[in-house]
Amino acid sequence: MSEADDIKLAKAFQIALINHKPEKRARFAWETFKPEMVKGPHDLPSYMIFGPLEEGSFLKTEEGWSANWVDAPQKAKVTVAWNKKTGRYTASQTWRSVEGSAIELEQTKPLIEVFARLYLSGFPKNWDKKAQEIAQKNYQLTWLETPENLPVVFAAPDGIFRSITFPIMVKNLNNARLILERIAGEGVPYGFFATANLMQQDIYYEVGVAPEWTTDLAACLTESIGETGLIPSDIPRKEEIEGKSYIHLTRDAMMLNIFVPFGGIFDMIDRLSLTPMPILTMQEPPLRREQLSVVIPQGLDKALSSFTVIDPVQGIRVTDTYIAQEIPLDDLLKENREEQIKKLEEFSDGLIDKLTAEAHAAMQEEANKQTKQ
Repeated sequence: MSEADDIKLAKAFQIALINHKPEKRARFAWETFKPEMVKGPHDLPSYMIFGPLEEGSFLKTEEGWSANWVDAPQKAKVTVAWNKKTGRYTASQTWRSVEGSAIELEQTKPLIEVFARLYLSGFPKNWDKKAQEIAQKNYQLTWLETPENLPVVFAAPDGIFRSITFPIMVKNLNNARLILERIAGEGVPYGFFATANLMQQDIYYEVGVAPEWTTDLAACLTESIGETGLIPSDIPRKEEIEGKSYIHLTRDAMMLNIFVPFGGIFDMIDRLSLTPMPILTMQEPPLRREQLSVVIPQGLDKALSSFTVIDPVQGIRVTDTYIAQEIPLDDLLKENREEQIKKLEEFSDGLIDKLTAEAHAAMQEEANKQTKQ
């Protein structure tokens, strides 16, 4: 496929698989909120960032009020206070007992901005490092830290989102949707959504370190087709990089992106590890690096054109490249996802049928030559 065809296909096959919104959350009137009108915890949002409002934490005095939104198992909380005398809010947050940001803001600003301002300077770096340490110690995945030039987007009431991203075979998209719908039905307390999009993968298998079959070009192609349901864009070739020999495979792959708020990311990883999806604990047999998930910040395509994961033990290096920019979720939700999945499956079947026919014709031609000899 040409680059233009790739871009056209990438735009056509961005799919929204699910958009889960918790049913039990009380609606909050952000627009009409006034701090001086707060009489009790019922006047504040019922859920923010990490968890529900801890009603016992609400404290009202002549000087103002304060409250905590808490996730006790994660030792995480957001604290907001309002001081009547100064006419200002203060807010702070911790996660896994690690302090995040703290801010002070005049009371004339909307309450939602108080929470959003906690991320004005970006996602807390110490949280990123702690999360990366926990995730990569317990699971076969890679946690990418937030780039300096990536602006974070705050979405009330869940906060900052990350994506659990991994390649998925075209034929498995519908099964993935059903799994995510089942998880949503388990009463997940946070909102999450999932999309699928086409990306280019450049996979480098180090000769002598990666599995031996990767040096067999035919086996390399066959394995890739079986994993993605798509035909690699080029024949694998041998390359020298920094004094080492690699087999370089370039392919397009559908990627499943499960967008989860940071406060719920480890809960979702735990839930996915109990499904057939490639979220494996460190106790399970290893899966090849190109099949494993990467946890990335939402909107990474706005800051980077690609990202690379290197596994020196497996001898595999993977570069995932964005072919087209992400289409807004609201626009994707307007499309008929079942019809989109069906079209993509038909496209995949057509490619494989064509390849099979060409291979059969080539074999028949070779057999005819042998017969004539």
